[in-house]
Amino acid sequence: MSTFLQACVNGLLMGGFYSLMGMGQNVIFGVMKIVNFCHGEMLMVGMYLTFVLYTFFGIDPYLSVPIVAVVMFLFGALIQHTLITPSLGTKSFTNLLFLTVGLGLLLSNGALVIFGSTYYTINTPYSQTYINLGPVTMALPRLISFGVLVVISSALFAFLKYTTTGKQIRAVSQNPVGAEVVGINVKSIYILTYGIGVALAGVAGSLLTGFYTIFPTAGASFGFRALIVVVVGGLGSIPGAFLAGIFLGLLETMVALFISPSYSDLIVFVTFIVILVVRQTIIARRR
Repeated sequence: MSTFLQACVNGLLMGGFYSLMGMGQNVIFGVMKIVNFCHGEMLMVGMYLTFVLYTFFGIDPYLSVPIVAVVMFLFGALIQHTLITPSLGTKSFTNLLFLTVGLGLLLSNGALVIFGSTYYTINTPYSQTYINLGPVTMALPRLISFGVLVVISSALFAFLKYTTTGKQIRAVSQNPVGAEVVGINVKSIYILTYGIGVALAGVAGSLLTGFYTIFPTAGASFGFRALIVVVVGGLGSIPGAFLAGIFLGLLETMVALFISPSYSDLIVFVTFIVILVVRQTIIARRR
């Protein structure tokens, strides 16, 4: 039982990162109806940015989260304005697919050229601090990261639901033509939305550095899982993405506990395919 509880806690803590990645991907897809295939590489950029701030400026990884969020937001807004917006005018999914995939390859290979293939870690005075709660042991960096993730997720949900800008984002996601008719600047909303999605990925990468190694392809697995979270949780649903991320984290740890860690990825993708088939069957019957 103690091992089962420990696995549940570990899955919950890791699922928070999948949730944040999925919410960033969902914000972008919900508004612009495009899949950001370089989302995982944005997480990797956030990890390296946090590493640079800690190594050269001595800024604690958790204190660097606001800096990373602002820098990644501006980076995402720049990409949206210069690359994504012209491609949206073509109304071609293929162009956007190759654009985001190519951008991801550019970022990962750029990191490889600048930082090399060395695996980096950030060791803080509290990196090896653990908290015992009965039969469960939690690493302090993981616990802090999960708390920050919950706060960010709640803030994002409140922003989209209650603020004027959030309502404009939701209006554009429902009907961009109608939103433009009533005076909403759709292009500005697109830039804002993509910036928010990239900032969320960068923050997730920054929070990961407390207990995860940093290398050029670190974001690949998180990018694929973000796509799974988006599909399982519902396209455009922020609460659904949060719950789907938690479910994915728990699924991985349960598979590792009861079957084998080497089968975690296999079971995750098989589950993903099964959910797709079942959902498509339900939709077909309703039609």
